[in-house]
Amino acid sequence: MATTGTVVQAEPLLGFCVRVFEKMGIPPEDARITAEVLVEANLRGIDSHGVARLARYVNGLRDGVMIARPEEKVVIETPTTATIDAGAGLGQPVSHRAMQRAIAKAREYGCGFVTVRNSNHFGIAGYYAMMALEEDMIGMAMTNAAVLVVPT
Repeated sequence: MATTGTVVQAEPLLGFCVRVFEKMGIPPEDARITAEVLVEANLRGIDSHGVARLARYVNGLRDGVMIARPEEKVVIETPTTATIDAGAGLGQPVSHRAMQRAIAKAREYGCGFVTVRNSNHFGIAGYYAMMALEEDMIGMAMTNAAVLVVPT
């Protein structure tokens, strides 16, 4: 039996999410990246990590659990590695920048590993791995999570 629901085109949904994030004080580029990751999750059928999380993000920003304009900084860096402290900001923008940095390191040195700490939910890991694929590289993205299921 087919389910029914409201169909929303991706571009207007993306624009809506960007506007919401900007209204919450997120810088425009970070708002766009975060919205893209959420909408991409829905387009890939991973609705648990899509726009349904928007209200949770708004609440986190409003309550100060997530910082709209964090003081993001590179804590340590070598030619092939880096650790970024996200300053309790949204996970998507810092993860996007982390993968860009890893790609640049891999391009120059053959491999690049970048870790992020002190961030919030980063959406679907595959989004960041696909960034590497677009550069003809192999990318891996992973995160920690709350204890929700029994390991197998």
